[in-house]
Amino acid sequence: MDGPLDVDQIWKSLGTWGRYQRGQMFLCLIAVVPVAFHLLCIVFIAYRPPHQCKEATIKDIFPHQDDYENSTYRFVFNKCSIDVYSNETDSNSTLITSTDCVSGYKYDVHRDASIVTEWDLFCEGGEVAELAQTMVILGQGIGAVLFSALADRYGRKPVHVFCHISMFAVTLGTAWSSNPAVFIALRCIMGALQSGTGLTVAVAALESLPVNSRYLWEIADIVCWTTGCILVVPVAYIFRDMSWRAMQIAFAVGSAYSLLEYWFLEESLRWLLANGKKKRAERIIRMAAKMNGKDYESVIKAASAKAREMETFLKSNDNGTVDSSTSKEESMVDGYKEGKDVLGKTKPEKYNTLTIFRHKRILLNSLIIWYTWTTNSLVYYALYLGSTSLSGNRYLNYFLMALVEYPAALSQWYSIKRYGRRKSCLIFHSIAGISLAVSTVCLIYTEDVTALGTVSLVFNLLGKYAITASFSTIFLYTPELYPTNLRSAGLGLASTCSRMGGMLAPFATSVASVVVWLPGAVFSVMCFLTVYLTSFLPETSGHELPTTISELKLWYKANTGGRKKSTKTADS
Repeated sequence: MDGPLDVDQIWKSLGTWGRYQRGQMFLCLIAVVPVAFHLLCIVFIAYRPPHQCKEATIKDIFPHQDDYENSTYRFVFNKCSIDVYSNETDSNSTLITSTDCVSGYKYDVHRDASIVTEWDLFCEGGEVAELAQTMVILGQGIGAVLFSALADRYGRKPVHVFCHISMFAVTLGTAWSSNPAVFIALRCIMGALQSGTGLTVAVAALESLPVNSRYLWEIADIVCWTTGCILVVPVAYIFRDMSWRAMQIAFAVGSAYSLLEYWFLEESLRWLLANGKKKRAERIIRMAAKMNGKDYESVIKAASAKAREMETFLKSNDNGTVDSSTSKEESMVDGYKEGKDVLGKTKPEKYNTLTIFRHKRILLNSLIIWYTWTTNSLVYYALYLGSTSLSGNRYLNYFLMALVEYPAALSQWYSIKRYGRRKSCLIFHSIAGISLAVSTVCLIYTEDVTALGTVSLVFNLLGKYAITASFSTIFLYTPELYPTNLRSAGLGLASTCSRMGGMLAPFATSVASVVVWLPGAVFSVMCFLTVYLTSFLPETSGHELPTTISELKLWYKANTGGRKKSTKTADS
């Protein structure tokens, strides 16, 4: 196996969906399910049931008063306080004092149903449960940076297996948390490991498919993610009468197969060849050829021929000859990777994150994108985490919140093909804003008209459907708004901003317990503001993408908002 090899040609020669690839894709996809488990199980493990102060006596409230037995008092037990009045009748009574829930709280679930009930994380201590989920999001950001770099250096397989096994151990150990501080620390570590597990397996999967088939991984990934979110419900329901610790163990067991992954999951062939690990790469190719019923020598011969063809192409570029059948962007990207002067003139421009801040128009569009990502993340996770506090059965509410992601993905795919990226964002954010506004209004009057609770739930589901579709659309839209050598940086900054929204999302439920309409009103206004701001972005659908900053500025000018040139930009 001497000389360069074209990896895409290897996969094509082996058969894109041969037995080997199907087996590796299956191992990658089933890893996505526990990733969803561990992130969203907090909805039930940290469930806060409707509650109020437990009954107390006057001696509990005034332990040092001597003549309390000779006085009559009236108690009003609220969610977080006990009001003590001077006599037993409503008329002519005076409020003596308002005190904390001195005897604890009462609720309709057993004592250890969740961390909230076991550790009395109500009222003033209620932020602890939300902080636990916020620290998960923080951990994810740390893990994304740390484990992505390690995977590039040491390989996808060892980092993935390490993260997955460690995540299994940490989630299992979480069931024995002795106090909220330990629980929060372990959840933060879990977030970092979860991010490492998911990112490495996604990269490994993408590198195991030829370029024209990689989008299929994204579709399968979304389906498995949603399936993992949905499967949280039956697990939580089965363990509803047991301790949250038993439920946590059940969720942790979802990653138990990680102990066997090392012997079944193979290293990325692309990474092995890029790092000179030819013996390991040869072993994998031989195994894949045998499993797929292909001839090893024929596979290597085709890959070598394709690699020589690409070398000849690059040499012709060095002499100023460019194949017209190859797009300018593809040529520049390939040349950039090889350090070549692609067009025989100048090398591609190199950019970094600071480039975004040096150009007014790029920065303006980036600010719009960053705000949109923050809005999507905040609303998406807030609706998920708050599903159990909505009217009706909390298990059914969460299940429906997850289920709407299937039609959301289908609608987003159709809308992008029909209307493009920008209009799809406008449509879905408008639906989300209107739905959440209606849901909030209904929620305000639920106590007066009980049926409005169901109406509020329906519009919450519609809002979740729309925000899911918009989130998926903006993920595709964002990298298309930057020049070739700035797209990764642009997407990375947008993803970082989304963590900000995700960290704030858990506190929405606590805010709603104080001001019931505030979270929904804020979400609705943020969605409508996103609609307004997104209208200033250029449409990318049907247009070739610019390669340089100068081309990007001209492209922005021609295609921003409702303006569109009659001829497409042929920049890349």
